[in-house]
Amino acid sequence: MGLIIKNSWAVKLFCLLFLTDLGFLSLHILLFIVGLSEQSSSPHIQLYSIEADRGFPEFFQYMKEYWCLLLLIFVSFKQRSWLYLGWVLLFFYILMDDALTVHELLGASLSETLGFVPMFGLRGVDFGELLVSGIAGVILFSCIGLAYRFGDRSFRQASNKLFFFFLSLAVFGVVIDPIHTITSGILNQLFGLLEDGGEMIVMSAIATFVFAWSEKVRSTPTSIKTQVQKT
Repeated sequence: MGLIIKNSWAVKLFCLLFLTDLGFLSLHILLFIVGLSEQSSSPHIQLYSIEADRGFPEFFQYMKEYWCLLLLIFVSFKQRSWLYLGWVLLFFYILMDDALTVHELLGASLSETLGFVPMFGLRGVDFGELLVSGIAGVILFSCIGLAYRFGDRSFRQASNKLFFFFLSLAVFGVVIDPIHTITSGILNQLFGLLEDGGEMIVMSAIATFVFAWSEKVRSTPTSIKTQVQKT
């Protein structure tokens, strides 16, 4: 987080993203309190729920992921370096997965093909989705690990922090999500709020960090970069 704190523009960006997330979360809670979050409600009202597919909060998530993708592509071209390719691929996968429900579709197909059965309160398709996410994670983070092996000290330090952010994201998307699935009633609502709300806030932090990282790389003179690579 030090990279964010040192950049006043990054602090402002995070505040804007976080307050927008907080606005969506507050609206979601308000809809639940007044009983407008039920499936029988107006579809237009449903669009403001953080759990709604293709809702306004979800599109806000897409936008943050898209910004990260663009920033890293820009840095990669500017640096003429393949080191950022692993992170670019990861953000591309996350964006496609969120927008096109990749792991849900492939997970359902794998579940049917491999014959996964319900267990521990989870559906067979849930195990298929976890398998798809696991395979994608291994492939993408292997690419990042290869770049990390050949990267300079600055790239490694930034990658360490970004990896920590993604671990936090995985807690909500991989750990909390199954709990959300097997609960019901008020607990289901609370874990749904925790899962989606947590993912929104962490992604805001990630987008801010990527912005600050790209600004640092862009503003670092070439001579200094060369010296860093030698250390």
